[in-house]
Formats: sequence, C-alpha cells, structure tokens
Amino acid sequence: MALAISRETIADIKNSVNIVDVIGEVVSLTRSGNNYLGLCPFHKEKTPSFNVVEDKQFFHCFGCGKSGDVFKFLEDYRQISFMESVRLVAERAGITLDLPKQQTVAKANPNQILYDLNSEAAQFYHAILMTTKEGQLARDYLQARGLDEEVLTHFNIGLAPKQPDFLYKALSDKYPNHEEALAQSGLFNIDEASSRLYDAFKNRIMFPLTDDKGRVIAFSGRIWTQQDHEQKQAKYKNTRSTLIFNKSYELYHVDKAKKVAQKTHELYLMEGFMDVIAVYQSGIENAVASMGTALTPEHVRHLSQFTKKVILTYDGDNAGQEAIAKSLELLDSLSVDVVRIPNHMDPDEFLRHNSKEALKQLLEQGRISSTEFYIQHLKPENSDNLQAEIAYVEKMAKLIAQEPSITAQNSYIHKVAELLPDFDYFQVEQAVNNERLISRSNRQKTSQYTQQQVLSPPVSKSLSALMKAEIQLFHRLLHHDYLLQSYRNRLDFTFDTPEIEALYELLCQQGEITSLDLAEISDAERQMYYRVLEERLPDEVASGEIEAIERRREQLLTERDIHKQSKQIRESSNQGDVDGALEALQQLIAQKRNME
Repeated sequence: MALAISRETIADIKNSVNIVDVIGEVVSLTRSGNNYLGLCPFHKEKTPSFNVVEDKQFFHCFGCGKSGDVFKFLEDYRQISFMESVRLVAERAGITLDLPKQQTVAKANPNQILYDLNSEAAQFYHAILMTTKEGQLARDYLQARGLDEEVLTHFNIGLAPKQPDFLYKALSDKYPNHEEALAQSGLFNIDEASSRLYDAFKNRIMFPLTDDKGRVIAFSGRIWTQQDHEQKQAKYKNTRSTLIFNKSYELYHVDKAKKVAQKTHELYLMEGFMDVIAVYQSGIENAVASMGTALTPEHVRHLSQFTKKVILTYDGDNAGQEAIAKSLELLDSLSVDVVRIPNHMDPDEFLRHNSKEALKQLLEQGRISSTEFYIQHLKPENSDNLQAEIAYVEKMAKLIAQEPSITAQNSYIHKVAELLPDFDYFQVEQAVNNERLISRSNRQKTSQYTQQQVLSPPVSKSLSALMKAEIQLFHRLLHHDYLLQSYRNRLDFTFDTPEIEALYELLCQQGEITSLDLAEISDAERQMYYRVLEERLPDEVASGEIEAIERRREQLLTERDIHKQSKQIRESSNQGDVDGALEALQQLIAQKRNME
C-alpha cells in the first residue's frame, strides 16, 4: 500500500483526539468503571455490550465482536476507507494534511461519465430557469410558492423546457462519443420506432438529487402549469434506477444536511422536497427526504451513518400519520421524536399559512415522543367498544413499559386513561406493571447472557489456558522493546496461536503495530490484537515473570501433546494397529519422564 501520509503523521492524528469524544457523538456512552458502555451501533441490541476503553483508545463489542481504534470505528460506521477516516480525524483535530499533488488524484470511477452527465444536466436546467423567458414564468410560479432566488440557488432548482430533445441535443454535442452513457444516464428515453433518444423530463420544475458526496445522481421533476394539472399528469416524476441512483437508498439534501447534523446530532426526516425546502427557509438545514418512495430499511441504514436521532416530520393528513407509524417500526434502532403538523397540513403548507418563525418553533418545540404519537394514533375510533379499549390498553402498556423514565410512564398512563370511558388510571397502571415484570425478567435473562459473553474473548468461544499464556507473553513483547529484541534473536520461537503468531511476525518486522497495519490485517488478527490490549497487567515486568509464563506455556504445550498421543494410542489400539500403539506409548512414556 503506497502511503499518502507517513506512519508518524497517522499516529499523531490518532493521538490528537479522544476516541470517547468521537464515538460519543453518535453513541450514547455511560461510564462503567474505567471504560464507557453503550448500545452497539453495528448490531441491534437492547442491553449495552459496546465498550470504549479510554486509556487504551479502542472499542470492543462483546455482542458482535467488532473491535478497533478511532479510524476503524469511522471506517465501519460511515462505510469509508481507512485513508478517508484518517482525513476526517485530521479535520476534527485541525491538522492540515500536506499531500503530494499526484497522490490526491482519486482513482477513476467507472461511472464518472454518468456523474458528469447529470452534473451538466443540472447546470443546463438551472440556466433555463434563471435566464430564459420560459424560465421567468416558472420563477414567477415558484416565487408565488415562497421560493426566492437564494433558495433556487441553494437547491440548484431548474426547469426542463417543453421541447422534446433540447437537453439531448446539448449533451450529445458535448459528449459525441458517449451514446451508450447517455442512454444509461436516466436523463433520456428511447423512441422504439426510431431508436432515438429524447428527454425524459419536459416542462417540469427540476430538483437535482445528490448523493452524500454532493454528486448529482438523478432528478425529480414536478408539474407546475395549469394545463398539466388538468391533464392529470403525475405530480412528481423521478429518474429511473441507474448504476448510480437507487431511490430506495438515497435521501434528498443529505450532502448538506449531514454537515449540520455533525453539530446538532439529529436529522429531520420529511416526506417531500418542498418540505425540506420549507424548513430550510425557516432556518433548519439538517432536513432530508426520501425520494418519492416509502421509507425503506436501506434508507434507515443510510440515515444511521450520520445520526442516531431522527425527527419524523411527515404530513399531518391520515396518510402521513400512517406513514409515521410504519416508519417508526423501521427506525427502532434510532432515537425518534415526532412532529405532528396541525390541520392536516404538510410543512410547506404550514409555512405558507404561517410564518417562518412559527414553523421553526413547531419543529423545535412541538416534538413528541413515539409513545405520545401512538397514544393518539392507536386510540379506538369507537370508545364505547370495550374489546377495542382492552386491545388498545394492552398495546399501549407494552410501549409505556419500555419508557426508561418512570415520570414519563406515569404521564402516559394518565393520558391513556383520560381517553377511555371504561378504564381508570389504576387499571392502566396495572397493565403497565404486568409488562414491567415481563420486561424485567427478560432483561435479567439477557444480562446473564451478556455477562457470559463478557467472559469470552472476541476471537474464540473459549479462552484456553495456553492462549491466555500466549496473550500475556505477547502483551509484554508489545509494550517492552527490550523483551521484543531478545525474542527476535530466538529464531526457533513461534507462538502456537495463529493470530498471535501473525501479529508477532508483524511486530518483529516493524518494531510496532500501527493503525495502518491494523487496517490491512484480517479481522481475526485485529480482534486478537485488541484482546491482547484488554489484558490488564502491571506496567512493570516482575522479576521472573517472563520465565514463569514460558514454563507455563511449555507445560501446556506438552500436556496437549500428551493428550494427542493418548488419543492416538486408543485409536491405534481400537483399529488393531498394535505396533503403532506401542510406538505411541513409548513416546508418551518418554515425554512424561521429561516432564518429571
């Protein structure tokens, strides 16, 4: 691997931050002894098993086995390369990386032509909107909707002209030898009769869709003329799926919103583009929207790269409320608040009927918990139906019992009881208490299981005495150069545990194991490295300590060989191989004498 940054610089960058602070921005951590504990961001869990070891500057999850330093955390959490994680930490620490110009050139992306075509199209559409007579009519329409020039520029909004092949002529002239890429871009459709390409979007307000790197990957076009409304054209039309666009994964405005989310630690999730634009006008810039489709697990995974808290802000009508309920099920791994827009309006409509200040106040101060949302959403339509009331109480009791705050639980119990003519506070409380008991029992079982896992290392289901001895010996070699130098001269010495032997060879070659090395070795070797770091040994090597570990290790190796030979004797004897059994027996006797 050709280094763009020296190992020394990488080490300095790593030492410039505290891993607790970095991970603490996306994982809620609680001090537990010398470490910090939280819910693992890499797998779903309800009982914390994710440990951050501050004095050693690494993390380890006893549930899924993931381990690493600050760079590895960012790699896995944000799905980026090692060098990208180094750059992120450097930026955080205010360290300027002086990279040679030739090393900053990124590897050519095989789909770069598609990004280029979409970028050219975005500029083309924006110019049509901002500089033509046809565009002036669309700008008047948008201005009546409250979108000024600053908003049009920020979101790079454009206009697809009425002509059927205006964009195609412009791009085909600029890219004369890329007919296949033009067809794959999603910007054009094919006329089956003539096999010619024509523009996929005509006479629509154009919203460029960008990925989280800010590259234009697709478009959504909205009708705006009275004629198109009367002809019942689809209100929105999206680019079809392409090599660079998957509407079930991408989020509108994510490239800009994620930068604000790094400071606020939360993202607003909207239903549509105009809603994101509306809340931007009110001063809230950390809002995204799914692109013309219901929320998917892929969307949630995408969101999870940038935040652990989502504020669901869907339309206030019945369809929007149903969408909130479905989305809450998908977002159960994240912290979620809900904003209910009054009078069945969406955020864009609310802004047009009220002020920017009123919308911002609603978004910031009108949040409710998911439990409060369900109290209203699930309440029976017919309050005189006793069976419906019972089913409602049972559903709400499960949700209320999961609330960590007893004060909040009591408030929710009151709210539920107030909605029902046949239940009082104490009856609802009893249902919640029953769920509390069930939940407590389940937590105790889970806690016992987690404690059992805490006793196990990440590299093996059971830690043998031999592996334990080798971990302690390697720990000493890793932290004491004079011992490492002594063992380097012992050409006949090897570790029995394969992962430790691989780490030992790396240590002998370089004299240290760096973050760069950890990025290149196998997962099993990396997990073993952090298992070694977890070993709590005194700073100073005691007199005779290494010799004692060596003797213990040799004894365990010999005992294992004796066990193997005993097994071989039994197998040879059972198979009638008398000579083989006698030979193995003689070796076993000789080995036992040597031990004595």
